[in-house]
Amino acid sequence: MSSNQYLIDAATRHQIFLQRYGAGRSKEAVKMLNQLRRKINARLAQEPTNFQAQRLADVLRDITTISQIGFRDIKSLILMDVIDLAQSEARFSAEMINKASTIALTLPTEAALLNAVQSTPMAVVRGIAPTISESLVKLGVSKVAQIAQAVTDGVTLGETTQTISRNVNSLMSTLIKRQVMSLVSTIINHVSSVSRKQTYQQNSKYIGQYQWVSTLDGRTTFICMSRDGKAYALEEGPMPPAHFACRSTTVPKIKPEFDLGLDVKSTRPSIGSEGVEQVPTDTTYGGWLRRQNREFVDEALGIERSRLFRAGGFPLDKFVDPTGRVYTLKELEGMRPLVLSDI
Repeated sequence: MSSNQYLIDAATRHQIFLQRYGAGRSKEAVKMLNQLRRKINARLAQEPTNFQAQRLADVLRDITTISQIGFRDIKSLILMDVIDLAQSEARFSAEMINKASTIALTLPTEAALLNAVQSTPMAVVRGIAPTISESLVKLGVSKVAQIAQAVTDGVTLGETTQTISRNVNSLMSTLIKRQVMSLVSTIINHVSSVSRKQTYQQNSKYIGQYQWVSTLDGRTTFICMSRDGKAYALEEGPMPPAHFACRSTTVPKIKPEFDLGLDVKSTRPSIGSEGVEQVPTDTTYGGWLRRQNREFVDEALGIERSRLFRAGGFPLDKFVDPTGRVYTLKELEGMRPLVLSDI
């Protein structure tokens, strides 16, 4: 087995623990969100059962202030450990690479990591690529507006204070909670990805490319399916996260003259139609998916895309354009002559 397979195995295991860390940070953010929800409920409880529209401005002012402070605190919580996480991820990358090569790695400085993490846009699709701080600010502004709108709508419809409180509770405990948790996991993967890339670039004498590694299960998105196993130049390729709540990671491609050529058996976990199993590390998402039953492939890709994929003419990277946008079925059908041209 090559050193590359060892690196994929190590990175995949590490990604599982990184996701668990992210889940813990998400729980902390949700605790703060629940505190904010209770404060908003307490403010609404100060109003009579059917408070009049003329009281709305005062209520909205207070709730907006409470919400702004709450989301500012959530932002501070998420940003608190960013540089520590960045340094930890850089050290992990170095330790992982040292196990598989003869390289004496140089770690990025704390200042370089901090600058990269703060200034690098998160590689989110739909043409939006905000920085961490911009994402958190946008979250706060949009969610404060949503909460205020829920209160305004309730008063406009003549709902009781209790009903308005229930509506706000529902909004914050479902949609807003999911969005906060998704953003936290996305930011953590972004910090990890940026830190690794900085480590790769710092040692470009030894590392020529990096390889994308996606999660092998039915929740993986089209864009991550299509990138799994692909190698990219350090300065040119995309980096995770490819979308919100992205679980993908990367491993360096060590130049042959510095590769130890490790000879150990290595696997990566997958969750397919037969349940949890370990598969060879060099298994790509496309190769793994072809071994799953029809029902699983239909669920993962959708009926029509599954039909095209199982027919053998459409590899996964044909389902998305170079920017990561998923092609429509009509666009896919139109590409058939091009896809089959060399067969």
